[in-house]
Amino acid sequence: MDVLLPSLLTDLTDPPEDARPMVRWWWFGGAVTESGIDDQLGSMARSGLGGVELAFVYPLEVGPQPGFGSPAFGRLIGYAARRARDLGLRFDLTLGSGWSFGGGHIPPAHAAQRLRWEERAVGPGAQQVSLPGRWPEDRLVAAYLADGVPEDNPHAYSPAAIDGDIVIVPAGTGPRSLLVATSGPTGQQVKRASGGAEGPVLDHYSRAATEHHLSALADPLLEAAGAEHVTAVFCDSLEVYQADWTPAIVEEFRARRGYDPLPLLFHLRGERSEGADFRADFHRTLSDLYEDHFLAPLHAWARGHGVLLRVQSYGAPPARVSSYRKVDLIEGEGWGWRGIPETKWAASAAHHLGVPVVSSETWTWVNSPSFRARPVDLKGEAHEHLLSGINQFIGHGWPYSPRDAVEPGWAFYAAGAISDRNAWWSAAPDLFVYLQRLCALLRRGEHVADVALWLPYQDTFAAFGVGRHLNLWRAATERIGAAVPAALREAGYDFDVIDEQTSADSILRRHRVIVVAGSATLPEADSQRLQELARRGIAVVVVDAEVLPEAIHVAMNDMNDTNDTNDTSGLIAAVGAVLAPDVVADDAEVAVLHRRHDDGELYLVVNTGPRRVVTAVTPRTAHACWQTWNAHDGSADAPRSGPIRAELGPYEAVVVVTSPHPCAAATPEPGPEAQAGSAPIPLPTWEFTGPDRAVRAVTLPHVWEEDGLDDAVGTGTYVTTVTLGEAVPTRLVLDASALLIPARTASRSQSYQALDPAPVGVVATVRVNGQVAGVLWDHPFEIGVGHLLRPGPNRIELDVSGTSVAGMRSPQWRAVYESAERAYGHRFTMQEIDRAFEPTRTGIFVVPALR
Repeated sequence: MDVLLPSLLTDLTDPPEDARPMVRWWWFGGAVTESGIDDQLGSMARSGLGGVELAFVYPLEVGPQPGFGSPAFGRLIGYAARRARDLGLRFDLTLGSGWSFGGGHIPPAHAAQRLRWEERAVGPGAQQVSLPGRWPEDRLVAAYLADGVPEDNPHAYSPAAIDGDIVIVPAGTGPRSLLVATSGPTGQQVKRASGGAEGPVLDHYSRAATEHHLSALADPLLEAAGAEHVTAVFCDSLEVYQADWTPAIVEEFRARRGYDPLPLLFHLRGERSEGADFRADFHRTLSDLYEDHFLAPLHAWARGHGVLLRVQSYGAPPARVSSYRKVDLIEGEGWGWRGIPETKWAASAAHHLGVPVVSSETWTWVNSPSFRARPVDLKGEAHEHLLSGINQFIGHGWPYSPRDAVEPGWAFYAAGAISDRNAWWSAAPDLFVYLQRLCALLRRGEHVADVALWLPYQDTFAAFGVGRHLNLWRAATERIGAAVPAALREAGYDFDVIDEQTSADSILRRHRVIVVAGSATLPEADSQRLQELARRGIAVVVVDAEVLPEAIHVAMNDMNDTNDTNDTSGLIAAVGAVLAPDVVADDAEVAVLHRRHDDGELYLVVNTGPRRVVTAVTPRTAHACWQTWNAHDGSADAPRSGPIRAELGPYEAVVVVTSPHPCAAATPEPGPEAQAGSAPIPLPTWEFTGPDRAVRAVTLPHVWEEDGLDDAVGTGTYVTTVTLGEAVPTRLVLDASALLIPARTASRSQSYQALDPAPVGVVATVRVNGQVAGVLWDHPFEIGVGHLLRPGPNRIELDVSGTSVAGMRSPQWRAVYESAERAYGHRFTMQEIDRAFEPTRTGIFVVPALR
C-alpha cells in the first residue's frame, strides 16, 4: 500500500521515546523510600511514560521523615535521578518546593514587595507626619498633597517632601488630602510547601534575590540529583500575587524609560486617562525586570550547570509572550481550542522562536476530584492542548504513594491522579502510546497559522493598578475577548499571538493577516511597526478602534433586537478578503490543526464533542490524494482521491495526510454491505465475579451500583462462552449509539470533563480463550478478536474496572488528610472533594456482540 508523507511514517509506527508523555511526580514531604522509588519508576516505565518532573509538596505522613534539604532527603533525590536514568526515563527537577520560588532561606530584603497606599485629610497648617512602618520592613516611598479632602476624589497631586520616615507637610490655604506610598513585603508564603521549606516568595524583579535562591536552594538540589542525570530544571507558572515593587525600581525606571517615576507614582492608584501612559511604562518596566533579573540569571545558571531551563512564563509578574526567548524549553497550561489558553500563549512563542517542541502541564483540573478522571477525560483534554500547538505532555501528575497507604493511595489536592493506583490503569499504556504518536507527528513540519493576534499590552499595562494581579496573559486575552479567537478558529483560520518583540521576519514568513483587537491605544513604536509590516504585505485588521487610520477597520459590538452580541461577521469577511480559510470542517465541534511539509500536508482532525459526527474537511491547499492515519494502532488506510470525509466518534481524532500527487490507484468508498458486515451475534448472558469476589449470573446491561456494589473499587470479571460454526466473526463490538449523552455536572470552569455515552464504565480488558485481545476504553469500542476465536466453544472474558474515586469517600482515606492538617497546619484544600460522593456508573451498559 502506498503511504503519503513516507518521511513521517516511522513517527506513526515507531514514535521516538522522547515523545512519550511525562508526569509531575509529587513527593509529599520526605516520606519516600528507595524501594518506593524503584516501584513507582518501574511502573511508569512499563506503562509507557517517558519521564518525571520531580516536585516537592506538603507532607501527608505524620512521623519522622527526612526534612526538605537535609542530607537524607538529598540522597533520596540522587537515588531517584540515577534510577530514572537506568530505566531510560527523563528526569527534570523543580528548583524549590511548592510554588512560586521562595522559602525560609529568603530574608525580608529578598522577599516579594508591594506598594501600599494610604490617604487621609489634613488641615491647612504645616506639620510633620511620622510614618513608621506598621509591618516589619515597611519603607516610606513617596507622599503627595492635593487640595480637597479624599471624599472629593482629588487627582491633581503634588509631591510632598520626605525625610526618612517623616512627611513634611507645608502650610496651605484649606483642607487637603495627604496620599502616602509605602513599600514592604507582600507577605505571600510559598504555596503547598514541603515540611521545612516554608517561607516567603522571592522578589522576581531582583537579580540579587534570584541569585540568592539559586545559591541557597537550587545549587544543593541539583548537586543532590547530579546534573548529569537531569535533563531540565523547571519553574512553574508565575503566581506572585500583588508584587508591584522592588527596591531598585526607581533607578531601573529612570534608566529604561528616561524620566523620574516618583512625581507620577500616584497615578498607579487610579484609572484616569492622564496617568495611562505612566502606568503602562511602570508595568512594562516590571516585565523588563522579570526577564532581566529573574529569567536571565536563571537561564545563565542552568547553562553553567549543563542543564536546560523549562519555564511556564505567564502569570504574575507580568510575563510577556516574548519572554520565552530567555528560556530553553517552552511550556504552557490550560485547554480550550477556541480561545487563548496559556498553551496557545506558549505555542505561539515556540513557533516564532523556532523551538520545535513545546510542552504543557496537562490535566491540571481534569474531571475533579483526583481519582474521578477517566482515560477518555485525559484523552479529550489532551486533544485540546494539541489543537493549541502543544506536542509534549507533562501529566499533572503522579502522587508518590506507599503501597500500604489506604486505597486509593495518596492524592494531590487537585489534578488527575495519573498513577497505577487508578483502577483503570490497564488502559494507560494504550493512552500513552496514542499520545506519543500524535506528539511525534506534530513535531515535524511547520504549524500553519495565517493570522496573528496583536497583544494589547499598552492598554493592559495601563489598566493595572492597586490590588490587581499583574497577570499579563489573563488581562491581555480578556481585553481581546473570547469572540475573536473563537470566530477565527470556527471559520477555519488558526492564529498565533504576537507582541512588540516578536521577530518581524518571523511574522512575515508565518502570517498573512494581523488582527488588532482590544487595543484602544497603541504606543508610537507599535504603530510604526504595524505600519511597516503592512507596507511589507501584511494585512492589518483593527477591531472596534481607530488606532491605525490606514488599516482595515471592522466593528464587532453591534446590537441585535434582544441583546448585545459580538458580531464577528465583519472580522471574518475582512480576513476572508485577504485569503480563504486554511481548512474548514463542516461540523462546529470538529477542530483541525495543520502542519505543512515539503511533500504534503498533515491535518489533525478532532471531534471535540460528545456525539458521533461525519464531517467534510476542506483544506485550502490543493491535494490530489489523501489518507487517514490511526494513532491508536499506528495503521494507515489506503490512499483516496476526491473530497476528504471523516467519521469520528465522541472525542475521537484522526490524522489526515494529503499529497499534491495523484494516488497510484483510487480506492472507492466501501459500499453499504461492506460497512454493515455480517449479522452480529449478541452476548447477553454472563457470569460475573465482582470486586467483592461474589459470583452471580447477570444479563447485560449490568450496572454495579444497582447490584449492591455502590462503593466498589477494583476489577470485576464477566465470563461467557459462545459456540461458533466455521464462519468466525472478526470483532467484538460494544455499540454505544443508543446511549444518551450524560448530563454535565457543575464543576470548576477549568475542570475538563468528557461527556461521552460510553458503553463500559470505565475500561474492559478483553481475553479470548485465555489470551489478551486488548483493552476497550475509547470509541468506537471495537476490538479485533477473530485471530483468537475458533470453531466450537470459545471463552470470552471482560475484566471491567471503574475509577477509584469511591475510595475517596471512606473515613479511613480522609483521616490521612485530617491527621496531616493537625500535624502540619492547613496547607491545602482538597479540590471539589464533595464530588467524590456523586453517583458513579461501573459495569457494562450495552449487550456486546461478535460481528
